[in-house]
Order: sequence, then structure tokens, then C-alpha cells
Amino acid sequence: MTATDPLEDARLLAAALRWWEAAGVDTLVEADPQPWLGRAPAPQVSAISAVSGSIPAASVAASPPTQQALPETLAALQLWLAQDPMIPEAGPPDRRLPAFGQAGSKIIIVTDMPENGDVEAGHLLSGPVGALFDAMLKAIGLGRNDVYCLPLCPGRTPTGRLAETALPRLGDIARHHIALAGADIVWALGQATSRALIGVDTTMSLDKFGQNINHITGKVPCIASLHPRLLLQAPQRKSLVWKDMQMLIGEVN
Repeated sequence: MTATDPLEDARLLAAALRWWEAAGVDTLVEADPQPWLGRAPAPQVSAISAVSGSIPAASVAASPPTQQALPETLAALQLWLAQDPMIPEAGPPDRRLPAFGQAGSKIIIVTDMPENGDVEAGHLLSGPVGALFDAMLKAIGLGRNDVYCLPLCPGRTPTGRLAETALPRLGDIARHHIALAGADIVWALGQATSRALIGVDTTMSLDKFGQNINHITGKVPCIASLHPRLLLQAPQRKSLVWKDMQMLIGEVN
């Protein structure tokens, strides 16, 4: 058998790398998707336990990560939402925004995520979307200080959409937030928000009576509507949301 020439092997390897570089590949990544914004710490299991059989190695690898317990006060939850790296889709802390308004208000409003430009403005629902939102509140005799508005996700994703896989956890967090803030009714804005909070998208439904959000202290009625950003693109749907708003005020009164 002829021995391989190490120098020739090196030249072939260099040629292959140059070919991939010319094809536009400039970064080596892993085959499996990874959470680049932060990795969960791997479970620490001793090799002795896995080998001895007290904890089967296969079952350890397959075990899902334990969900982190949520803070038990509103102030602690707000701080956690601003900082914790394991909140799905939330991104870096300096790109996250908190809820606004008064906790304990009769109406809690849940939007899906910050709008483009919200971080620069320093608050949720700024720009044209925020102007329409303010007009909607005014139409039912309310202002921002009369409600408590929280984001389902405190950060905006690069795509402007939330992954379906993130909605269950984000829904759990938002329901906990709703319970701590207290309200008579919840107004959910957007399809993703509706799916996260009540399990289905009812933003286009004509019959919204009986929809409830179950949380740690009981349940609260919920009305899901199309998001103001969608109404800017499809103003003909404003009449549908107006019916939701009338129902919202009827429930409060």
C-alpha cells in the first residue's frame, strides 16, 4: 500500500477550503440548530451514576429541561422579564421593553412584541401603530394610564414573528403576569397572542363570549382582536375590531 503524502493532503485540504470560501461559506456552524443568544446549562450528572445504573445514561440525555419557577411578585417578575436569558425569543436585555400603565386596572392589554422603533422611543406601541392604538383607546373613553399593557414577548424578533414553539412558554409567563397584575378582563392583540393565551386564534371570530384565561388564582375573560399594525394594512377590518371594543367595554361595565 502506498503511503499518503502529508504535503499533498494539506494542499487538497487548502483547495477544498478555498472552494467553500468562494461559494460564500465563511462561518463554521454545527449541524444541529443552537440558541445563539444563550445556551441553557447542561444537566450535571456524574459519570459514576450513569455507569452504575442509578440514573440510566439514555434517560438522562432524553430528559427535558426543568422549567424555571416564575417570580411570585409583580416587581420581581418585571425585573426577571427584563434580564433573564432563557425567556424565549426575548433577545438581549437592552432590547427589551416593560409593560406600561397601571397594575390593577380593569383592563389588561397584551400585545405580541415591541414594534419597530419602540426601543428607540423607549416604550411599547410607538409610531403609527401606537397612534392607532391610542385612537382605539380614546374611542372607548380610555387612555394609556387607564389600562395595563404588557408584551407577550419583551423583545422583538428579527423576523417580527414569534416561533410557534415559543408560544406555550410565553403564554405561561403572560398568564402569570396577568394574575399578578390583576384585571377584570384581558384584551389580546394579535393572532400569536391569542394562541399563546387561550390556545387558539379567535381574532376573526364573531362569537367571543365565554373565552377565558386560566391562571394561578382563577380565570379572567379574554377578548382577542386583530392587532393595530394589521389594521393599518387592512383598514376594512376595523369594523370587526370595533365590535370587539364594544364587547370589551360592555364586559367591564
